[in-house]
Amino acid sequence: MRQGLLISLLLVFSSLWAAPDSVKAVALFADKAMLAIDGENVLLKKGETRKGVTLISASGRGAVIRIGKGKPATLKLNASVRHGFRKPVRSRLTVYSDPNGMFRLRGRINGRPTRFLLDTGATFVALSSAEAERLQLPYKTGRVGVIQTANSSVPVWHIRLSSVTVGDIEVPNVEAVVLRGSQPATTLLGMSFLEHLKMQRNGAALVLEQKY
Repeated sequence: MRQGLLISLLLVFSSLWAAPDSVKAVALFADKAMLAIDGENVLLKKGETRKGVTLISASGRGAVIRIGKGKPATLKLNASVRHGFRKPVRSRLTVYSDPNGMFRLRGRINGRPTRFLLDTGATFVALSSAEAERLQLPYKTGRVGVIQTANSSVPVWHIRLSSVTVGDIEVPNVEAVVLRGSQPATTLLGMSFLEHLKMQRNGAALVLEQKY
């Protein structure tokens, strides 16, 4: 009797351990996915189970997972599900314009703090080489190019940032350009990041919401 009760308790505890509180799609590949399971990044192959999460299938469009013995759920890039498969958690951030009507905000590049100026007219996240050096980015290994500014042609390096974060919104693998010199004085938060967000203007307030 006691042995049967002990086995039942062990099965219950095992089931609870195998059901993580949250799972987030950090990176997607063909038949593989990098998932943040309770905050810990785990690379899963199709059919593999780790920490109570099974990867059923994966592609660049999304990953189909199962938590424990629950129903399958589909995760888009950067989408999260919590235990019980509630609706995906979408991060939001409200930013207020300065007296000049500009939206300035604090954030992080590859985990290092920086300041951004939101610029929907910029194709990429754009930063100066001085700022890139402060952030310890190996930008000189990037593809070399030239862009035309109002006054002259400026050499740039095209690079990929591992992550760009503002508030609770984090986007991985963001394309950026590094301009030689000290300009722009503030890093431009361009469309290579903003395309992953929904933006809604309400007077001086701008609401940013992650799409997935």
